[in-house]
Amino acid sequence: MKPQLNKYAIAIMLLISISGYSQHSDVENIYFNSTTFTTIDLTSKKLVGTSYINNEFLPGKISNQKMVYSMRYNAYLDKMEVELDNKAYYLPLSSNYSITFESLNKIYQVLDYKEKELTSKGFFVVVYFGNEISLFLKEKIKLYEEVPAKLGFTTYEPPKLGRLNDKLYVGYKNNTAIELPNNKKDILKLFSAKSNEIESYAKKNNLGFKSKEDLIQIFRYYNSLK
Repeated sequence: MKPQLNKYAIAIMLLISISGYSQHSDVENIYFNSTTFTTIDLTSKKLVGTSYINNEFLPGKISNQKMVYSMRYNAYLDKMEVELDNKAYYLPLSSNYSITFESLNKIYQVLDYKEKELTSKGFFVVVYFGNEISLFLKEKIKLYEEVPAKLGFTTYEPPKLGRLNDKLYVGYKNNTAIELPNNKKDILKLFSAKSNEIESYAKKNNLGFKSKEDLIQIFRYYNSLK
């Protein structure tokens, strides 16, 4: 009888296959971190709501690989899960790679970003990809703690998972991202020496700095400048 690969061995193979599309330093990071690969208990206690953008595992590809895996994004933990032999595994965040869900027409990219002054890695949805700057979207789900009942005043409320408003980020060639500022003045500062040209272009074409569609057009114009 042929020996069967256990789930852990399959997971390690998956890690190594990801590293093949990374820089050498990232390959080493993924390989040496593989011993801490984490499994997820799919039968854990259910909360009200969901931690997933899409509850079902869907076919997805890692970077430029041909192999298709069953995956889903956990927006509460900011983790990408891969289903292998009825168990889910987290993909590592030690490499800047992408996940493509063709059925959703959606691509997730791993980027470095700052949150509360701490540098982290996370998954971002590609809104527009350019040669100089790109536009990304961050999906997030928050856990709201349970509210105990107060005798004669309130009833018990269970813990809930709720989706927050998506946030837009500006991405750069070095795989870093910063949150898009809320006002036009600060957004224009991102274009530094080209800010006047961008402002004139936006005004001429009646473009705002709030909608994704207008921002895509502005970013595309900026990337066309020399």
